[in-house]
Amino acid sequence: MSTTGPTGSAGGSSFIGVFTATALPALIGALVAAGLIVTVVFSQTAGPDKNPASQQILVYGD
Repeated sequence: MSTTGPTGSAGGSSFIGVFTATALPALIGALVAAGLIVTVVFSQTAGPDKNPASQQILVYGD
């Protein structure tokens, strides 16, 4: 007679195994997404390196 499933207790999975398989990847994904959002927002709201208003726009006499 052959069996097609794991033998042992009916539960078969421990809390650590379930946590590692489901919650840990979700937590890592949330941290990576939060880091990317903070990076994008910071790069879009950072001031320019130099003041663009200090440049002369029109040059007369050239």
